[in-house]
Amino acid sequence: MIPTLALEPADRLLVLAAHPDDESVATGGLLQHALETGARMLVVFFTDGDNNPWAQRATELRWRIGAVDRARFGLRRREEAGRALEKLGVAASSVRFLGFPDQGTTDLLLRANHVALQALSDALREFRPTVVVGPSLLDLHPDHSALAVLAALALDDLGEGGAPRIHVRYLVHNPRLLRRHEGSLVLHLSNEQRTRKRAAITCHRTQLVLRSSWLLSFATREERFYLAESPTGTAEHPVGGALRTGESVSIPLASHTRLRAFGARTLCLVAQPPSGAVRLAVDVPARGGAVPVRDLCSCAVAAEATFRGAGGTGDLVVPAALIPPGVRLLAKVERRVGFFDEAGWKELPGASAGS
Repeated sequence: MIPTLALEPADRLLVLAAHPDDESVATGGLLQHALETGARMLVVFFTDGDNNPWAQRATELRWRIGAVDRARFGLRRREEAGRALEKLGVAASSVRFLGFPDQGTTDLLLRANHVALQALSDALREFRPTVVVGPSLLDLHPDHSALAVLAALALDDLGEGGAPRIHVRYLVHNPRLLRRHEGSLVLHLSNEQRTRKRAAITCHRTQLVLRSSWLLSFATREERFYLAESPTGTAEHPVGGALRTGESVSIPLASHTRLRAFGARTLCLVAQPPSGAVRLAVDVPARGGAVPVRDLCSCAVAAEATFRGAGGTGDLVVPAALIPPGVRLLAKVERRVGFFDEAGWKELPGASAGS
């Protein structure tokens, strides 16, 4: 039997949304449940969804889109989110827009942008949530998966004393994992809750022009969340893990071409030790050999790694001095072509062990 997700009257629910519409699609039922339970809530939008050119072209019937047009579109999407949340019963005082660049969350993460991480940390400290709900590391939309990493780092920064009671994840852009239920928590929705969720989704008119059937397909009898990442998604991730031995960390790769993610590969590594940020990138060669490791914080070559393999499959050996032991290390394979990710991010616990 699949366990259920239930809030208590004393809970304080914080929902992290990468874009306007995520709040309705992924948590429209949960927000209603929180309201009915008496729990306090805060919905935090990381971006305004302003850099969505095809939806904007279809909505406004214009081809050329400049900075002023994008800003106007972002404001419109904020207004849509406000109307959607009103349908769900969420007060405007329980909503916060951070306004970071749409389609820019991965870049903020990889450049160790202090302002972005601090904004999330401030929201957590000020609201003091007992339940945090945010995107999954395995979501295929790069804004979603990068926000999941930023949320994990911000939660780490709170320490045990400020940690929420639970941190659950939602999936929006990963059809394969959405069809699987292992490791999930379910929230059952009444007919009335489904009707309100559907009404909230339809408030996002700019997104319905091209994707109405897909968005409305989320107004089902249940919402699913994860206390940990999907076991299937983790096992099938192109980054196998990490093994620290002596002066090196070996990272096995098994990257595959996808319809919407292909081309040259770059392995990205993220950690946040107390002494500063670790942001590394290694371009994985088509054949084995030595490759530079770029420090994305300093924009310099930090060291040399070795790839033993070909075609995206093999072992990448990185100097252990670049990855401090005892810290959370996350990895992703970036592809040069395609908007969506091959697999999102994955935590590599093996690299945390001492030598």
